[in-house]
Amino acid sequence: MRDGSAARRAVGAAWLGAAALVALLAVPLGRAWKLAPDLGHGWAAPLLMAYLWWERWGERPEFHSRRLRPMWWMAIAAVAAAALPLRLLLTPFPLWPTLVWAYVLLLVGTALAAAGLLAGLPGMRWLGGPLIILAAALPWGNQMEQHIIFPLREGMASLTAEVSNLVGRPAIAAGTSVRLSSGWVGVDEACGGIRSLEASVMLALFFGEWLRFSWKRRLALISAGIAAAVLGNFLRILFLSLRAAAGADAFYAAHDAAGWLALAFSLALIGLFARRWARAGRTSRAVRPPSAQGQPAAPASRGVAEWILLMAALLAGNEAAARWWYARGAAAQAAVPQWTVQLPDNAPNFRTPALGEEARDLLVPDRYRAGTWEVGPNATASAYYIEWQKGQVARFVPFLHNPTVCLPLAGCELEASLGDIAVPWSGEEIPFHTYIFRRVGEKLAVAFVVWDTARGRPLEKAADASTWREWFRERWAEVREAREDQPAQVLSLAISGPDGQARLLPLLEHLIIARPDGT
Repeated sequence: MRDGSAARRAVGAAWLGAAALVALLAVPLGRAWKLAPDLGHGWAAPLLMAYLWWERWGERPEFHSRRLRPMWWMAIAAVAAAALPLRLLLTPFPLWPTLVWAYVLLLVGTALAAAGLLAGLPGMRWLGGPLIILAAALPWGNQMEQHIIFPLREGMASLTAEVSNLVGRPAIAAGTSVRLSSGWVGVDEACGGIRSLEASVMLALFFGEWLRFSWKRRLALISAGIAAAVLGNFLRILFLSLRAAAGADAFYAAHDAAGWLALAFSLALIGLFARRWARAGRTSRAVRPPSAQGQPAAPASRGVAEWILLMAALLAGNEAAARWWYARGAAAQAAVPQWTVQLPDNAPNFRTPALGEEARDLLVPDRYRAGTWEVGPNATASAYYIEWQKGQVARFVPFLHNPTVCLPLAGCELEASLGDIAVPWSGEEIPFHTYIFRRVGEKLAVAFVVWDTARGRPLEKAADASTWREWFRERWAEVREAREDQPAQVLSLAISGPDGQARLLPLLEHLIIARPDGT
C-alpha cells in the first residue's frame, strides 16, 4: 500500500510540475509569438510536442527510488533566483533573443532534472525529445538575420530579376528589392522576409523526432527544410513580381494567397522527404516491449516528489511576483493625465487619407487619425495622430518616422528650425518642435511632438550605448520603473501658406483635448 501511495504521489508531482512548466513557458513565449510576425507558427509547437508525448505514452520509462543530496535542495533556490530577473526583463522585452533562450533553457533544464530524478537517463530522453521543437519557435537573433536571412533575401531578389528578364519583363535587382517597369517590389513585401523558414525547420524537427531519425538524417532533413522554404519563397516573389506588371491591384490581390501557397509547398516538400526516408528504413525507432511499458519497478521517493512540487511552487511564485510588480507600474501610469486629438471633421473640404499597408507595417500603431482641411484662403492644414499603447515599438519608431525624417524624403527642404512652442493643456504645457520646410517654392510650417503618456512628458530618444553595461542598464531601468510597455503618442501638424507659422499655436490648442474618459 505504501509503495502504491508513493508512486501515485510521484505521478501527481510529475503532472503538477509539467503543468507548471507549460504555464511558465506559455506566458512569455505566447507574447513573443503574438508580437513577432516571423514567430506566428510558434503556437503549433505545444501541439506538436503534446502529440509526441501522447504517441509515446506507452513507452514512458520506469520510476525508481532515489535519495536526494543537499545540493539538489540548494539548486531550487539557485534556479528560482536566476529565473526572477530573467522573467522581469522578459515582460517589457519579450523578443530579446538571448533573454528568451536563457529563460527557456533554464526551465527546460529544470524539467529534465526532474525527469532524471524520477526515471534517470531514460526519463530525460523521454521528456526531452519532443522539447527540441522549441528551438524553431524562439527568436533567432540579429546575427542570424545579418549572416543568413539578408543574404538569402538579396539572392532571391537577384535571381528574380534574372528570371523576369528571361521571360521578357525587364527588371533590375537592388538589395532586397526588384525594380520593374511598374514600380518597385521588395522581398519584404513579396515574401515577408522568408517567414516560412522557421516553420519549415519546426516541421523538420518534428518529423525527425517522430520517426526517430539518426542525428545525421535529422540534420539532412533540416537542411532540406531550409532549402524548401527558400525555394517556396523564391517562387512566391517571382510570381508576385510578374503579377505586379498587371498593376498594384493585381499584386495585392495575389499577395496573401501566394504566401499561403508558398508555406504549403515548403511544408509538403519536407513531409515528402521525411516519408521517403522513413520508407527506406532510415530510422532508429525502438519501442519497448508492451509488457514493460509504464510499469514502475520501484516507487519514487517522497523527497523527489517534494523537490518537484517545491521547484514548481517557487517558479510559479516568481511569475506571480513579476505580474504584481508590473501591475504597480500600470496603476501609476493610470494616474497620469492623458490627452488626445479631435480633428475638425466639419471643416471645409476635410479629407481623411488612409494609412497604407506598408506604412502600417512600419508604424504598427494602436490608433491612427489623419486629416487635411482648409484653414483660410490658399492655406491648408494637414495633421496626423499616432498612438502606441502596448509593447516597446514607441521606443524607436517615432524617431525614425517623423516630419524631420519623412519630409526630406518626400522632396521637402528644411529651411529653418524655429525651436519649441509651448501648447497649454490642463495646467501644463506640451512642447512642440517647429520647423519651416520649402517645397516647390511653397512654405510649410510644421510642428510635432513625441509624448510619453506613461510619464506625462516628451519621450526622449534612447541614447546609443557605448558599452554592453550601459545598454543593459537602460533596459533594466524599465524593470525598476515597472514599465511593461512604452506607450507614446505623436501629433504632427503642417500648415501651408505665408502665415502658417502664426497659425500653428492656436490650431494646436484647438486640436488637443482631454481623453473622453477623463484621464
